[in-house]
Amino acid sequence: MQNLREKLLKAGLVSPDQAKQAEARQKAEETNRNRPAAAPQRPRRPEAPAPHDARPESRIPKLPPLPGSREHQRLVSKKQLELDRRIRELVTGAQVPLEPGDQTFHFVTRKGRLRRLELTAAQHQRLEQGELAVVERPDPAQIEHSLVPAAAADQLLKLSERAVRFFNKPGSAVGFLTDDDLKQRQEAEATLPPEAPEGAGDAERSDAAGAGEGEDRAAGDSEREPSDPSPGA
Repeated sequence: MQNLREKLLKAGLVSPDQAKQAEARQKAEETNRNRPAAAPQRPRRPEAPAPHDARPESRIPKLPPLPGSREHQRLVSKKQLELDRRIRELVTGAQVPLEPGDQTFHFVTRKGRLRRLELTAAQHQRLEQGELAVVERPDPAQIEHSLVPAAAADQLLKLSERAVRFFNKPGSAVGFLTDDDLKQRQEAEATLPPEAPEGAGDAERSDAAGAGEGEDRAAGDSEREPSDPSPGA
């Protein structure tokens, strides 16, 4: 069989150069048809992450400090200082000046000691009617007591129930004393030894551990003894 170039030349359809080009194209097409198909390329498998590239959820969470450890005590102390600061700011911003008078009003400190205020008849009545409340004010040196309006006492109850020493709140009175209670406490008070003032260095640091009282300070021997409020506080 004659090749393509000879056929084209005899027919007079192409020149010798054109015949060579046509023959070259024919050979190239035959070569491509006879070439085996390329194997499909396999997808690359993702590389395994290095140990330090592990996902955050696979890491071991940091455990809280054990109760009684230095770190735990440090955290409790820091929490107590922050609570004292919030209480002090609330009370200082809302306190009502004491009006010294001839009406005696008794309340009980968090350590069960009886304290009294000498007030005017008007302030004494406002305390009995629930318009005012006796609350703690944790100063840097010691705990003092102040009078605050009922709205401030409600806010303080959410921070620390123990910081509210008397509040005749409707349906939920705090620190209310009957005449019999007052008499018994006065008799018991007479047999107790005098107390030395305690400063901020002995501040309670156990609020976080007080069961059922949220942010309240835990009862016990870690308490500071509040002092009587000063007139005009």
